Amino acid sequence: MPVYAKLVKASNARFRGRIITIASRDEYEAEVNVIPVPDGVVLCNGCNENVAEGYLIYLGKKELQQDSPYDIYCSSCLSKYFPKTIKVEE
Repeated sequence: MPVYAKLVKASNARFRGRIITIASRDEYEAEVNVIPVPDGVVLCNGCNENVAEGYLIYLGKKELQQDSPYDIYCSSCLSKYFPKTIKVEE
């Protein structure tokens, strides 16, 4: 199955207004913490570096058509982990 990659800038609207939600529960109470992610923070899933632009990875044609990426990788990690990727335009 082919893997697709689409180059995007970290300033892309899809990276704005993100949050991380952490929930925990014991037998007495539940706790939910919401942590905002700054718009300029976009981390490569391979090397964990903050990237100015990176490649969204789509694990199939259906995911590409639905714009449902697996994750984002810098160009070095893209070459390392997905050497046979089909690059597509946005």
